Amino acid sequence: MFGTTPGKWLLEKRLQEAHYLLEKGRKATDIYLDLGFEDLSHFSFAFKKQYGLPPSRLFL
Repeated sequence: MFGTTPGKWLLEKRLQEAHYLLEKGRKATDIYLDLGFEDLSHFSFAFKKQYGLPPSRLFL
């Protein structure tokens, strides 16, 4: 129905929410647990893979 696996769909939605929260001024260290990532390294890796930049460099 969505053209992807449930795991990839969920990861994409979590990363979209992370992007939105980072735009609003929240820090990666404050949101990664709330969005269900195991640790900051896992979050940063997935975010960079999706958007091409690590979350710390998104709005510099």
